[in-house]
Amino acid sequence: MTRRRTLAFVAACALALGCAARQPVALGGCVTEEVKVYVDGRLLEQNPDVLELRADQPHKLYFKRPGHEPQLVVLEPRQDADGRPVLSPADVCAVLVPIKLDRELTIEAEDDEGP
Repeated sequence: MTRRRTLAFVAACALALGCAARQPVALGGCVTEEVKVYVDGRLLEQNPDVLELRADQPHKLYFKRPGHEPQLVVLEPRQDADGRPVLSPADVCAVLVPIKLDRELTIEAEDDEGP
């Protein structure tokens, strides 16, 4: 097999097997157990410190915790100086803010003088 055919064969095998470049995306250790993490719509069973994601496609990270505002982070593929795909941002820290419940309820009542 010639060198050109060998390279073409290796490239075809890599595409067929889904050997796309993967990139570690650090969650910065700031995701606690109470936070539910969804990656591209799928709930993770455990919250890892690092996600291994395909670098050649966008990903949506959704962080949710009861009583807190959810956070959505979109990772976009870019090309580095060598033309390889990389995800941006490469590090994600979800800071979920508690939902403010500072609403004021005013009730006015009139004296009802009976007969």
